Amino acid sequence: MLKEDQRLLARTSFHCFFAVFVLTFFWGGKNDVYAVDPAPSNIEHANADTELRVLTETFSLPATDGSVLVVGADADADATCWVVCFLGAECPLANLYAPRLNRLAIQFKKRGVRFVGVNSNVQDSMPDLAAFVEKHQLVFPMVKDYDRATALGFGASRTPEVFVVDDEGAVRYQGRIDDQYRPGLLRPRLERDDLRLAVEQLLAGEPISIPRTTATGCLISLPRDVDEKSEVTFCNQISRMLRQNCAECHRTGQIGPFALDEYDEVIGWADMSLEVIEQGRMPPWHASAGRDRFRNSRQLSAADKALFRKWVEAGTPYGDPGQLEADVVYPAEDSWPVKPDRVLRMPQPYEVPAELPSERLNQGIDYQYSVLDPGFEEERWLSTVMLRPGDPRVVHHAILLLRMPDGNEISFPMLVSGHVPGQMNSQVREGHAIRVPAGAKFVLQMHYTPCGTTTSDRTEVGLVFMDKEKVTHEVLSLFGINSDFEIPKGAANHVVKGKVRSFPRQGILLAIAPHMHVRGKSFSFELQRGDQVQRILEVPQYDFGWQHRYELADPVPLREVTGMTFSAVFDNSQDNPVNPDPNATVFWGDQTWEEMAMTIVTVAVPLKESLPPVRTEAVQRWSTDDLQAASDYATRYIGRLDTNGDGVITRGELPKSVPYGVFWRMSGNDGTLSAQDVERQYLQRLSSR
Repeated sequence: MLKEDQRLLARTSFHCFFAVFVLTFFWGGKNDVYAVDPAPSNIEHANADTELRVLTETFSLPATDGSVLVVGADADADATCWVVCFLGAECPLANLYAPRLNRLAIQFKKRGVRFVGVNSNVQDSMPDLAAFVEKHQLVFPMVKDYDRATALGFGASRTPEVFVVDDEGAVRYQGRIDDQYRPGLLRPRLERDDLRLAVEQLLAGEPISIPRTTATGCLISLPRDVDEKSEVTFCNQISRMLRQNCAECHRTGQIGPFALDEYDEVIGWADMSLEVIEQGRMPPWHASAGRDRFRNSRQLSAADKALFRKWVEAGTPYGDPGQLEADVVYPAEDSWPVKPDRVLRMPQPYEVPAELPSERLNQGIDYQYSVLDPGFEEERWLSTVMLRPGDPRVVHHAILLLRMPDGNEISFPMLVSGHVPGQMNSQVREGHAIRVPAGAKFVLQMHYTPCGTTTSDRTEVGLVFMDKEKVTHEVLSLFGINSDFEIPKGAANHVVKGKVRSFPRQGILLAIAPHMHVRGKSFSFELQRGDQVQRILEVPQYDFGWQHRYELADPVPLREVTGMTFSAVFDNSQDNPVNPDPNATVFWGDQTWEEMAMTIVTVAVPLKESLPPVRTEAVQRWSTDDLQAASDYATRYIGRLDTNGDGVITRGELPKSVPYGVFWRMSGNDGTLSAQDVERQYLQRLSSR
């Protein structure tokens, strides 16, 4: 077991991290939607033909309400114009944009504009479309393009993709709805409301300033001739490849937005899958090394990529069903990977809106905190800690913290577990466990993002106990942080270096997790042994949307290691598509338009060994006078603000000048500010002088 000074060191290291660790998917800033057409030179748009394209075909399509709707050349002549929206029931961007399309349809209805949704996906059934309409409460009809002839006639290739057709059947605009969302990223602000502008200009009798933009979203798998003689088939090779590399996320009840375990689903996503595979977006993995170095690597080999392309180009043949492997029996959707000994739940569900109001679009939902008291009356050891979101679609991340019991020792929260994009459940190493003292409580930090549908989440935490006699290693999270940096405006490759200031010599390095915000570009982590340097991790293309924890295939003993260092590279230039403001000088901060340069390393410490920790910096030790001064200050502070006399301060008792997030950090994330919390803050300020 760790000695007490080592425990305090670990907790102190975490507190530096905890005071600022906030993962924010939506970042703040003014939501500037142009009321007038912005300069076309600043807009991404497709090359448009100078002549208008006039539809010559008419398509009669069945709607979800049982009616038949005419789309194309002979559409309703009473309409001023038509907006034809190609949508997919499972496409994430189509789901995000559905509420916006609804609002536009309502706003333009009185002016004679008619909206219609068209689904050309072979994997979406009519019941799927009916559920999509119900889920988003669509005010316009949705029709099914079974043979994909409508998509071919319009020239549609993605969902969502919209077409504005005038009363003479001419396509006046084709492309995206606006420029805010793309697969895998969200612009910091909406700069051009393309569809709205096109309709407004058409109704005003003005030329469409940009009649064609590039739609972004999910590819529609259009018809291909099937090569019946292809050696590559779904039953033989492709089903095995998808099961090994994709089914972990892409199956019912998991975080993937659609399943890839049935042929009918796979062929509908074949073209889109090929695109994201060849672009390196899927499977999600951002380290330069793969399975040879990291045991949780997700990488397709070059041979597998070539095999998948060959199958798609052959028309996605099914093959011989006798070659299919037996079905894998996955755990039930509502089951745990490992049966927990104790389950803790959020006190109550949190309601997540379908989308944010325009004034908060770039600010996101405030972080939600819950205190979970396991009621441990004696020390417990945890071999496994699992977080299970109630609705994974809206949980961008969940962080579970351990707050030590109050007492004579200043208590610092510690990281226990998390649920973040790209991090799935890992195999537990035998004999490894996390120590939880008697009286400790868990604090659950939740970050929610809308998914296009109003829903609720009640995340659960599953704990698996281990008898102390079976524990061989205590698992700790250590932190390397550099908060003293300044990223110049426009800098494309600004390097910030940092280090883990203390680590146990008898420890074993298990994993590394880098963390930066949206300007993060690349990351590397190194171990030093005297003059020798060993690079352990290289992340050439860091992606804020995927918070990976890279688990070493061969853990590294730290006995001879003299230093742990990292380099974080930031791109604050205008070439970074998610840069909130390339003209801003950027400093450390917990908001996503600010930056962080840090790493979290997981170390296992043998309980039967005891060596002094390696310290690369001096560790603050408090004198008796310091502790007494902190206690006196806390007594005065609580006495002045505790209006109801219960011995603690709640948010309502603090001055309004204290921000909500600051209060939570001061309170140790349990919603009440105690004397111990104030003492901790006092000593922090003392150490920074």
